Amino acid sequence: MFGIPVVTVLAPSQANAATDLLNTAGSLVSILKPLYKLEAPLQAGTYDKAAVRTTINKDISSAPVLVYSYTLSPFCTEAKQILRTAGATIQVIELGDEWVPGLLPAGGAAIRAELGAMTGQTSMPHIFIGGESIGGLATGTPGLKSLLDSGDLDRKLRDAGAL
Repeated sequence: MFGIPVVTVLAPSQANAATDLLNTAGSLVSILKPLYKLEAPLQAGTYDKAAVRTTINKDISSAPVLVYSYTLSPFCTEAKQILRTAGATIQVIELGDEWVPGLLPAGGAAIRAELGAMTGQTSMPHIFIGGESIGGLATGTPGLKSLLDSGDLDRKLRDAGAL
């Protein structure tokens, strides 16, 4: 098209469509939150809650930005990309491929369940900036997308020493 590569012309609309799809799917997570809250401890089974909580607190305090993530989750991939594009130094802890039984190992399930007990959020990504839970990509308070859209992400990352 007038000497411009097709990918250059198509990429912005494809990126917008993907973002719109993630935002729509993210709103469904809010609807499923009560189910996830019940499911997470069942999946985790018996674990040493105090030890897992100690590990989580240590991890949170060890990095200006911490992202608990699932390897195969498009929500997690998008959140990590937003943070990296912002120039943030992030620590990522992959809990497993995905929350689906069989894809989340016992240790990841225990962390997920304990994060739910600590914050009320069992969905991933779960992002901490400056030791504070901001929720996930489009969930939680305020949520990464909300911080980005409001222009507050850069300030929050600077305050945490992540830039």
